[in-house]
Amino acid sequence: MQKDISTAAWIRRWWHQPDQYDWMSEYLASRHLQRFSRFLIASVVIIFGVVPLVMLFSPSGPQGHAHRTIAIVMSVLAFGGACSWLAGWPSRRLSTLFAVGANAGVTVACLIAGTPATGLLACATFAPIAGFVGLYHSSRLLAATLANAIVTTVFAGVRIAEAGDTAMAVGHVLGMLIAILAVPFGSQLLLHLLSLDARMSDTDALTGLRNRRGYDQSVLQLIAGADRPQSQWLAVVLVDLDGFKLINDTHGHAYGDAVLVGVADNLHRASAMNSVVARLGGEEFLIAELTGPDEAAMRAERLRAAVATTPGEVTASVGVAAIALTDIGGTVTTALAKLVDAADIAMYEAKRAGGNQVRYRAATSPRT
Repeated sequence: MQKDISTAAWIRRWWHQPDQYDWMSEYLASRHLQRFSRFLIASVVIIFGVVPLVMLFSPSGPQGHAHRTIAIVMSVLAFGGACSWLAGWPSRRLSTLFAVGANAGVTVACLIAGTPATGLLACATFAPIAGFVGLYHSSRLLAATLANAIVTTVFAGVRIAEAGDTAMAVGHVLGMLIAILAVPFGSQLLLHLLSLDARMSDTDALTGLRNRRGYDQSVLQLIAGADRPQSQWLAVVLVDLDGFKLINDTHGHAYGDAVLVGVADNLHRASAMNSVVARLGGEEFLIAELTGPDEAAMRAERLRAAVATTPGEVTASVGVAAIALTDIGGTVTTALAKLVDAADIAMYEAKRAGGNQVRYRAATSPRT
């Protein structure tokens, strides 16, 4: 009974798995693979678009004026889909429409095939489509894709069986279904491995800055490597972009991602050479620097001004907190947590005051 419950729970988790398109897009962008992926997908779609045109000259291809016209329309739509990928990385909605359209196109190709065997052969195209959906989109869309692929493949097999070769129909249908099912689940396994790689990484996928894990490790190294601990302070600056949701809603997530990358570059350039610059996620950035006793607010103002120079008319609410290195003592992790908390409170004070300004808040020493 326990095994059945666990299986049911796994199926529910799989069914409710969210769309991975935005995450996967950021992952590819961070590794400069979006361009390669666009051209790869476009090339495959172009080849699929050429096939119906070639089959017009085959006795096994679509027969009759209506079916031949449909084949030509399918090729034109395929070339249009390829052009959309060549033009740039599409939005999640366009990618979903592309997957649904590709699904429908293969189903139609199987239905208008001149012979049953040709229709079954066309079902092989479901494999890369299901692989694409499994890698980029939700499990619900993948389930719909696989359901359509299974029904269409079985239908093509029934046509072969009706023609008198039941054994070939069963064998070919089973082989085709294995290929169709194996590719998307292999894609989801790859996605799982990529997500593990991203979680284990110290780098934010979109901006190339450190993530929170990388920040924590790097700040410890920054403190340990301080050359004048008696006269230095550790300043932590929390930067939160103002009205970023409106930017995404108005211009789209691709534009918002470009703004985040621009802000990250400006913060990196405006920070000190030995600073730690991280993106916490969303529109929040965290910077740690070694400063003089009275320099924390000035450093934070420099970072606020750097954000304001980013294209897109973006501004930031900035909170800063600082502590003397000599006050940290042996409780480094506690001191760092209190610094971030104090900077966070100061940032919200700046945001409530209207944004695009800096607020300073003293951190409490862990010794008190």
